[in-house]
Amino acid sequence: MNVRAATISRRVDVFVLFAWMLAVTVLRGVRLPNDFAIEHWLIDYRFGLVKRGLVGTILALATGATGARPTEQLVDVLSVLLFAGFCAALLAVGLRSARQSRWSNDSILAVVVFLSSPFIVMSAHLVGYFDNIIILLAMLSIALAVRGKLWWAAAVQALAILVHESAILVGLPGLCLCWFLVDARNREAGRPPLRLAPLLLPAAAFLLVTMRNSIAPRDVEQSLTAYLATYPFVEKGLHVVRVPHWVTITLLDSYALHQGHFLERLLSESRLGAVVPSVAALLAYVFTAFERRAQTTVLVLGVCLAPQMMHLVAWDTSRIWTYSIVCAFLVLWSYAEIYTDVNIAPPRFVRLVCVAALILNAIETIPLMDGLRDRFELTTRLLLYAPAVAQALRLATT
Repeated sequence: MNVRAATISRRVDVFVLFAWMLAVTVLRGVRLPNDFAIEHWLIDYRFGLVKRGLVGTILALATGATGARPTEQLVDVLSVLLFAGFCAALLAVGLRSARQSRWSNDSILAVVVFLSSPFIVMSAHLVGYFDNIIILLAMLSIALAVRGKLWWAAAVQALAILVHESAILVGLPGLCLCWFLVDARNREAGRPPLRLAPLLLPAAAFLLVTMRNSIAPRDVEQSLTAYLATYPFVEKGLHVVRVPHWVTITLLDSYALHQGHFLERLLSESRLGAVVPSVAALLAYVFTAFERRAQTTVLVLGVCLAPQMMHLVAWDTSRIWTYSIVCAFLVLWSYAEIYTDVNIAPPRFVRLVCVAALILNAIETIPLMDGLRDRFELTTRLLLYAPAVAQALRLATT
C-alpha cells in the first residue's frame, strides 16, 4: 500500500472510530426537549431585554412572518436539528484536532475520551436546552480568534451571552485563553500584540443583561407567565417548571437562594468521579504535547474550572460539572490550531491515562437531570464500547 492510500485509510478509520463513539455515547441519554427547555424557546424580547430571550425572539419573528405561532412539534424539530448540527460540529472539531496534530495516536485517543465522556451523554439528555448553541458559538469564536478576527470572535461571544448568560463562564474563558495563545505566538514572531478592547464586548453584553434584569419592572415575571399560559402544551407544567421566575430572578437573589451549597456541589463525589477522568486525560495530553509553562498552565486550569462558579447561583450540579470537560476539549483544539509546528511526543503514560478514562466512561453510570440515569445497562454499554476500546488499546500500544 502506498503512502497516500495508507494515509486515507487511517483517516477513514479515525472517522469511523469517532463517529461510532459519538453515536453510542449520544444514545445513552438522548431524549426530546422537556418542559423546561420548551418554555425557553417561547420567551422573547416583547417583555424587554430579558435573559435568554434572543432565541425566542428569532423564533417569534420567523413564525410571525408566516402568520403562525411556535408549536411543540416545531420546537422539537428545531431542537433535534440543532443537536444534530452540534454533534456534526464536535465531530468536525475532533477530526480537525487530530489532523492538526498529524493524526498522532495520542491526539486520537484524547478525542475518543471526549466523545465518550459524560458531557456528550448530558448534552444528548439536554436536547432543546441552549447549551448546544453557546458551545457552537464558543467554537465559532475560537475559530475566528485563531485567524486573528478578534472583533468578530468577541461579537459572537456577546451574542452567546444573549442566548444564555452562562456563556460568560463556558465560552468566554476559552476565547480569552485563545487570545492569550495567539498573542504569545505573535510576539514570538515579532508581530504586534493583540488588543484587549474586543474582549470588552461580551463583558458589556453580560452587564447589560444582568443590570437590565435588576431594574426590570416587578410584573415582568407575571406577564411572562400569563403569556406562556396561552400555549396549551406548556400551561399544565408552567407553575412547576417556573421558567419565568428563573429568567427574571436577579443574580444577587439567585446567589442568596443557593448560598451555603457551593462546597457541597463542588465536592460532590459522584460528579467528581464521573468528570475528573475525562478532564485529566484531555489536560494530560495538552500539558505534555503543547504546554510546559507554569503561568499558562494556571490559565488552562482556570478555563476548565470557570464553569464551576455556576454552583453559586444554579442548582443543576450534574449539568454544570460536565462543562469542564468541553472546556478542556476546546483548550485542546485551540492548542492544536495555534501550535501546529509543535510536535512533542507525550510520554507513554498519557496513552494509559486516556485508555483508563475511556474505560471508566464506559463503566460509570452518569447521573442525569430529572432523576434519570443512563439508558443502557452496564453489559450493553460494555458491548457497545468494546470495538472502540479495542481500537484504543491498539493505538496505545503502537
